[in-house]
Amino acid sequence: MSAKPAQAAKPGSRGGTAGLLASHSWLGLIASWVLFLVFLTGAMTMFKREVDLWEKAPDYLGSHNRAVASLDSVLAATRVPREVADPHIEVLLPGRMSAYYQVFLYDDAGDFYRATAFHPVTGAQLPDPEATGLGEFFEEFHKELYLPGGHYLVGVASLLMFLGLLTGLVLHWPKLSLSALFSPRWGKPRLRWLDLHNSLGVLALPFHLLMAFTGTVFSLTLLLNLLMVFGRLHGDDQPLRELLFAPPLPLEIAHAPTPSLSVDGLIREASQRLDMEPVRVSILHYGDRNAWLTVHGHGHGSLAQVGQASYRLDSGEPLRMLPPRGINALAHGNEVLHRLHYGDFGGIGLRLLYFLLAIATCVLIATGNLLWLEKRLSQRARPRGLRWVAGLSVGACGGGMLALATVLLAARTLPVAVPARMDWVIGAFAVPLLAACALGVLSARPRRDLTVLLRVAGALFLLLPLLDWAMFGRAWLAALAAGDWAATTIELLCLALAAACIGTVRWLRCDPIRAATLVRATPAAPESG
Repeated sequence: MSAKPAQAAKPGSRGGTAGLLASHSWLGLIASWVLFLVFLTGAMTMFKREVDLWEKAPDYLGSHNRAVASLDSVLAATRVPREVADPHIEVLLPGRMSAYYQVFLYDDAGDFYRATAFHPVTGAQLPDPEATGLGEFFEEFHKELYLPGGHYLVGVASLLMFLGLLTGLVLHWPKLSLSALFSPRWGKPRLRWLDLHNSLGVLALPFHLLMAFTGTVFSLTLLLNLLMVFGRLHGDDQPLRELLFAPPLPLEIAHAPTPSLSVDGLIREASQRLDMEPVRVSILHYGDRNAWLTVHGHGHGSLAQVGQASYRLDSGEPLRMLPPRGINALAHGNEVLHRLHYGDFGGIGLRLLYFLLAIATCVLIATGNLLWLEKRLSQRARPRGLRWVAGLSVGACGGGMLALATVLLAARTLPVAVPARMDWVIGAFAVPLLAACALGVLSARPRRDLTVLLRVAGALFLLLPLLDWAMFGRAWLAALAAGDWAATTIELLCLALAAACIGTVRWLRCDPIRAATLVRATPAAPESG
């Protein structure tokens, strides 16, 4: 009687699943260090205006969304040096894009010359805005890691994240159920973290797909434009420029100084005529007879429709009207992606949701890396370069949180008058981050190192609100009485970051998986008979 032949496995099923699992793990691991820092600084970028107000306390307390000073008075206080014969002025208005008046002066060649800040309520000139640019630093780091060509690195990491999400979706879609998503296996430490990792990844999938796709498009836009210009337009970028930007008006400087009409009046007329919220104005040939003003704004009741209105400043004659609903599809699509990525179209509630999802993504990355590390540490044959993987994981995750805490502490304690203040502030971010990476490479216990770094970061996040109230308590109370919650929002975010650090430390300490290290165990000597 012959034995019953064994059933053949489905061809490629196990191999395909194993390949997808390996692809998902490696795609996430390669991009995780960059993505952690990008999501962490992106979470703070959601509240860039509030960060600006918080950093400049107590000067700006009580001034949030209260633009009382007129732009005419701000322009009158803007000094144009004699060596700039044909000035070009750009002004960010208080509100959606800025917490105060920001005036940027450009010289005759169109190169940046000087920036000046003015209080939105009193109109008084404030300290050099370049000395207090923490919010701008968060945004720049989010986009390009403050590195030359860093936006390409962010773009590649975003693309890898997008591919990792697709492979993870294929892997876990057949096993998705409500019980699996909301019932982690709490009694088994490693499986508990794996279940939390998978559940968080699935529940936040729409947010992750949106961030990965828009981040890839933004960071690789220059490369895509070059491919379009040289591949389809034979090196001529003028058609692309005409689609994205309005052509300049044919008004040359007359070298005849002439008083101008009220800029505030023209802004109000543009807002009513095109039904838009003004966010920025530009003035070419400022002070000249041929000076002209362009008002840029977002359409009321629209997601991402932008418009602009141009006027002569000597007579108020309309030169060009581009209503928000009249822009072309390419420019509109670019604005839609930008608004979706930064979430500035749904009020503070949507920005808070983006913040929480970004911090949850950081937790997802940290736990995913730790799971991968501890699985490899428990194996007899460990992959090469495991120490560097551990160092980058500990440095980016634990060091990133510590760097965020220290840069906020430096921005609060360093006086504005300190020379090269922003260099010191940026150094307060870079030094802990690099030191944590070195610690992770040199040390042998990634779980312990991550726990220590998160514990210190959590303590500093808790210290920041106490320090604020000790330094500016009365001004804070007056601002709250006036309905200004901008600076207090940053304190609440610090408390949320402290809770994330302390909660992660608590979970890490409760799990008994602590034995694995990067040092190979010495085999025990055989007992003598």
